Amino acid sequence: MTKDIFKDEIKYCVACASRNIKFWLTKKKVFVYKIFRCLSCGTAFLNPRPTTKYLHNIYKHSGSGLRYPITLENVLNREREYPNATVDAERLVKIALSLMKRRVTNKALDIGSGFGFFSQACVKYGFQVTAINPGKWENRIFEQLNDFKPVEKYFEDVKFNNKFDLIVISQVLEHLQEPESALIKVKKLLSPIGVLAIATPNINSFSVKILRSRDNSCLWVPEHLNYFSQKGLIKLLHKTGFSVYKCIVLSRIPYNFLSNRLKLQGLPRKICNEIIRLSQKLPLSLLDYLGLGLYINIWAKNL
Repeated sequence: MTKDIFKDEIKYCVACASRNIKFWLTKKKVFVYKIFRCLSCGTAFLNPRPTTKYLHNIYKHSGSGLRYPITLENVLNREREYPNATVDAERLVKIALSLMKRRVTNKALDIGSGFGFFSQACVKYGFQVTAINPGKWENRIFEQLNDFKPVEKYFEDVKFNNKFDLIVISQVLEHLQEPESALIKVKKLLSPIGVLAIATPNINSFSVKILRSRDNSCLWVPEHLNYFSQKGLIKLLHKTGFSVYKCIVLSRIPYNFLSNRLKLQGLPRKICNEIIRLSQKLPLSLLDYLGLGLYINIWAKNL
């Protein structure tokens, strides 16, 4: 049975390729998942890794953990109350543009496009967008939001005939069986002035340090296979032929979590959300400054 679920253990770090790896902890969710950690760069990863077939059965409907289809109205209402993906998309694309002195192809590639907010931001700034995402439920929302369809395949299975000035990989690299191979492919797809923008969870976040195996943001199994450190991600990019131009660590915690738990509505809900939003600014900024933020954002170009 487990042969259908797990591959053989790997002997090296998925980020820096060091063989100086060690068992770190386990997480249980249907199966017991073992997580190893690299003693050289700090990156962690599932080991043994689930089979591609097993993961595809999860991702065929959703890569966002949806248990059932939802509506565009529901997605937009959530985003209006707690701006999240729209804020991330604006930041990733605007900083990429600041690193791009001109455009060659005026094309953007959105890998793992989800509900479509990152593609929407690319369109806003004048790019012709190609989006790729295997999840049927997210793709329905994407099409309603953007008026065009994503390619409903895995990035590894798609062949391209053109290059892109901007490639966005937001909350995707942690899902990939072979992140190094994916980045090598991305390198070939970037135009001479192209920028790669990546967002991924941070293994060194305060959440992981405090909760350890109880963390379900970064250490979300089995969907997340790779848990990058800032050092490990930079090493992986250098190894695959990229030059890193900017890297930041940042945190955002939904400020409606308490009102959701208390089931508040109307004005009490708005007041509660605003109090939480304002009170978390300073402590989260300090944690980000110390490198303990929840997410890593990084922008790179071909060497």
